[in-house]
Amino acid sequence: MHRIALATLATALVAAPAAAHAQANDRMNPIIALQEKGLPIFGISHPAIMRRPMGRGGMPGGGPPGAPPASATPAAPPAAQPEIVLADVAKETVGFTRADYIYTSGTSDTFLKYLQEITKAGGSMRTHPFTAKIGIWHANPEQVNTNIIRQLNAGHVSVSMEAVETVQEVHDVVKAMRFASKGGTRPDTGLAAAAAYWGLSVDKYKEKADVWPLNPRGELFIGVIIESKEGIKNVREIVKDPAVAQVFAGYGTLGGVFRDDPAGREQAVATILAACKEFKKPCGFPTFTPAEMEQRTKDGWSVHIFQRRDTTAYQAIEVGRKLGGRK
Repeated sequence: MHRIALATLATALVAAPAAAHAQANDRMNPIIALQEKGLPIFGISHPAIMRRPMGRGGMPGGGPPGAPPASATPAAPPAAQPEIVLADVAKETVGFTRADYIYTSGTSDTFLKYLQEITKAGGSMRTHPFTAKIGIWHANPEQVNTNIIRQLNAGHVSVSMEAVETVQEVHDVVKAMRFASKGGTRPDTGLAAAAAYWGLSVDKYKEKADVWPLNPRGELFIGVIIESKEGIKNVREIVKDPAVAQVFAGYGTLGGVFRDDPAGREQAVATILAACKEFKKPCGFPTFTPAEMEQRTKDGWSVHIFQRRDTTAYQAIEVGRKLGGRK
């Protein structure tokens, strides 16, 4: 997926009927509840929780793409950015109820405070599940293991593995996600924040925080991103593994892998989707517009990732919900 794909997604909650179904079956994680019913899933990022640094031209982090070099004449100082009030961001997050999960790029102290504000505003893991990428396991397993612990201890409900190339990487991540007391390597300590966001005691959280569908009563799951030639080569073995809950085509990264071979890129994506269909796994793709939503749904993609938070994305979600038989 784009190196920014999945990482720029806007805010989301579960639809009330799906949440009611989940609670009726003691299923906490609404994403899993939707998958168990074979329904499409929509993810979008949360609103900004930190101000971005201002660059030249008054643009956050620099000028817009393709902007000319800065003039030798100093520009007027940019207008001061308004302070971000986490309580207001949390209320905005809770107010949007048309997608199913929230994608984030960090688990900083500010993020943890943001989750606390969501809780105050009436949200929780049941209505606002969070997920994020964890990095490339085969490139730096120690760092990725650290990322897994940090993200799960913040209250995330899943991990998104980048550039997966072998099924052994999936098995290694399963072990990293499972508590040491249950045969894994995740410490059994530092769980207070996650338990609080899940609305559970620490002991009850430890009972629930296992990998689904390996544990049918688990509430955590793994998503894999296929975005290399080696990953494509092994895609069937990876996708069919029972620990894999979702599969994503790393379309942006594959554009670089097949830089001079656009047909090869499309064939790679088709190979990923074919494996998902063969093994009946939800397959994800970054979606931008209502027209793309119609085409991707027709092709068979059922997890839709929105990389920006705007009217077009909201309209695409409505189209997707209608096509998927969701109110």
